[in-house]
Amino acid sequence: MTTVSIARCADYDRDQVFESVHGLLEAFGGMRSFVKRGQTVLLKPNMLSAKAPERAITTHPVVLEAVVREVQQAGGKVLIGDSPSGALKGVKRCWENTGFLKVAEATGSRLVNFEADGSLVREKNGRKYHIARAVLESDVVINLPKFKTHGFTLYTGAIKNLYGTLPGFQKARFHKQLPHPDKFSQVIVDIYGIVKPALHLMDGILGMEGNGPATGIRRQVGLLLAGTDGVALDTIASSIMGFKPMEIDAIRLAAHDMLGETDAGRIAVVPGELGDYQIHDFNLPSNRMMKFVPSFLVKWLGRFLWVRPRADLEKCTGCAVCAKGCPVEAIEMIDNHPMMDYHKCINCLCCNESCPENAIFQELSWIARRLS
Repeated sequence: MTTVSIARCADYDRDQVFESVHGLLEAFGGMRSFVKRGQTVLLKPNMLSAKAPERAITTHPVVLEAVVREVQQAGGKVLIGDSPSGALKGVKRCWENTGFLKVAEATGSRLVNFEADGSLVREKNGRKYHIARAVLESDVVINLPKFKTHGFTLYTGAIKNLYGTLPGFQKARFHKQLPHPDKFSQVIVDIYGIVKPALHLMDGILGMEGNGPATGIRRQVGLLLAGTDGVALDTIASSIMGFKPMEIDAIRLAAHDMLGETDAGRIAVVPGELGDYQIHDFNLPSNRMMKFVPSFLVKWLGRFLWVRPRADLEKCTGCAVCAKGCPVEAIEMIDNHPMMDYHKCINCLCCNESCPENAIFQELSWIARRLS
């Protein structure tokens, strides 16, 4: 039976986090069950963009450091890498703002710039993926996702966090080619199947509810979760939020590809059981209920039923990061402010994720608000 280990951890107190992470790993025999002396270990945190850790958008640096220390005690050499929004213009700002640079300096770990370090090609389901070289050449990959909702895929966790192993413009290209969440989710499932991390440890101490992954509502969840099966971990984490079984496209598709366990009844939650951790008032994304509206009705109501990104012009500084990063060129800067062309927009939320000022939000039509 697949195991998902959960620890309650009230805040990011360093001693408490270190103790909780160590306890989580004990359920699997400790870090030495995954890392042998002399091995190179790539840690893949969620470094969505250059956001401060208190905003609950990225993996917290204290959680990252706790895992680094565990790997080093097992004798492993640590690399830390991701491909965040804005990395092509300089990833150092992302490392600094997320607190990852301080972790690397304090532990002697090496930060890897996926964009500069090169990639290797892997093919799956007829598509070619250029995966960061450091990911594929490391002896062990450990995945460190964040406990968050997502306005496009509804939920982002262990499976989706590995999308960041694609350096460069690939991420935007796949969003453009596959604008629907179910088709796009097959891409992230493919990448999960290629990378195959040995361990997943999710930061859910401070999570995000509502319209994540960057402008949702911070939520004190107080949990850390770990497992060797990222699909099972996502099944449990999304159930804690209140999603129904197989509601998340990535989990459903991973089950079809037999990449992990999705039956909560066959996943051992340690300690206790799933019901001990479920949050019954967790605020799910506004577009969640729209998935249950019949397609013929969506077409009929098209003019009145929508969820779309919009810029808060009072917060916007006119930096044009959103316009430059839009995969379908649906944003034009007019009078130094972003204006969306909703005929082009695919609602991928790249603009929402990349905005340094938190100025892109999800606007709902009246009907969508009633359905949410």
